[in-house]
Amino acid sequence: MKTTLTILAFLCISFVGFSQTNTVTLVQKFADCAPVTQRLIQANFSTEQRVELEKDTRKLAKLNYVMAQSYRFADNQMVLRSQRQLFDAKSYESYRQKDRRVTVFDSTTGLYVELYSWNEMDAQLTQIDIQYDIVSSN
Repeated sequence: MKTTLTILAFLCISFVGFSQTNTVTLVQKFADCAPVTQRLIQANFSTEQRVELEKDTRKLAKLNYVMAQSYRFADNQMVLRSQRQLFDAKSYESYRQKDRRVTVFDSTTGLYVELYSWNEMDAQLTQIDIQYDIVSSN
């Protein structure tokens, strides 16, 4: 019964909470992160910090969301996998707006990128918390 309720709650959250075009996946280890997240963590975090992140899967999932899913590449441009892996969303945090999306040009990738608003990000980060609360309650 408890398992059935957990699955049902997860499905409801998935349907309601992740109805945006981007979906949040359950991250349980570093290898579950998007390639761009893996590259940025390896480049910017010490070995100790990476070990700590691996222990705190909720924090790792939130970081993965920010680095790999809190934006989308603007329409009408060809985006190569290598370009996706080069984009660093953290460097554009100051450009984000509270309640509207902003499009920026990233000179590293040569692409226009639409950054999700802080409100959209907060909603997704809350959904990640809910998802991990459900999983940890079992």
